[in-house]
Amino acid sequence: MLKQSSNPQHTLPADGTPANAVRRQPGIRILTNLNALNQSHFPETPLSFSYVNEADGVKQFLARCIRSDLVIVHTDPAKLMLACALKCVLPLRFKIVSVDLIVRTPRSVSGRIKTFLQKILFKRVHRFILYFKDLRGCERLYGIGPERTIYVPFKVNQLEEIHRRLAVEPQSDGEYVMCAGRTMRDIKTFVAAMRGVQCPGILHQQPADMMAAHGTTVWQDELPPNLKLVIDESYSHEVFLDFISKARLIVIPRYKNDIGPAGIATYLVAMAMNKCVVISEGPGVGDLLTNEAVIVPPEDTAALAQQIALLWDDHTQRREIAERGQEYAELVGGADRLYGDIVRTSVASLAEDGFAGVRQDETAVRQTLPIAAAIGVRQTSEDV
Repeated sequence: MLKQSSNPQHTLPADGTPANAVRRQPGIRILTNLNALNQSHFPETPLSFSYVNEADGVKQFLARCIRSDLVIVHTDPAKLMLACALKCVLPLRFKIVSVDLIVRTPRSVSGRIKTFLQKILFKRVHRFILYFKDLRGCERLYGIGPERTIYVPFKVNQLEEIHRRLAVEPQSDGEYVMCAGRTMRDIKTFVAAMRGVQCPGILHQQPADMMAAHGTTVWQDELPPNLKLVIDESYSHEVFLDFISKARLIVIPRYKNDIGPAGIATYLVAMAMNKCVVISEGPGVGDLLTNEAVIVPPEDTAALAQQIALLWDDHTQRREIAERGQEYAELVGGADRLYGDIVRTSVASLAEDGFAGVRQDETAVRQTLPIAAAIGVRQTSEDV
């Protein structure tokens, strides 16, 4: 194993240094916009982290890419495309790992042109770390196939706070059906389903600009008398947990044409809080879940209404589903597990190519979930 440098921040001139000089430097230089990543997530190999600043311009970002061995880009398509374009122009040695790239089905001519250009640039990405396994749409539209994809389970947000709440707050059956979350929610189908049931519900939304940024519109039409619209302007995770804690059912309605995940963060939080989840089928659902939630066909009002009515009254089935979901959420774990898997899998991708500075036997990723990966999709944990 290489010795840890006393000064881990290695730099190279912007005009490039010969590769053999780079390999004399101990450690792997990682540039990332995910500030939570650090050496503690992979202590087995010396790593030198630098972080993308919001104030960095294009030239600064590209210069920092040149001085890196590994560039990890988290949910920032613009930065990802810049790094890919640099690799297209110059035969540089740094590798690009994309984390949680959100892609959508193009709906216009300009959208299709943009998707085509992204597909070309994304060929320069070494590995895609994704939180789901169903790659059919990603491969068809963006060329993101299983040979370059690593599945890593997402985390339960605020897991410690959820544990604290469960330890001190009494559990109740809940007062309403709650439509939760903001990314690509099919609100129309949820509202229509609630017209066909008798139980009370709330449509929880954030301000219009926040919802629109995530592909969902704020409801402005008439609602059935049993459904209340709540615009939550708190931007507080604690307030969101308050709403979930009082819900009997958490509903996550999705669209048929989704090719990426929507609702994973919401259903994991709800499951961790021991709530029964009803969610539409799509990437990040049927490819990850079995009986931990009730999965309904997307955009199917009748099927959604039927499950809401059934589970509202069936306490036994609802609690059994909630218990299985909670067990799944606990296996997923929190942020530290996720960040450790991201670093380990990213460094492992370098070892697969024989990168100097990391040994193949140092990149084993610890077990996380006893769930088999889809065929052709790498998983960060072995089955147990």
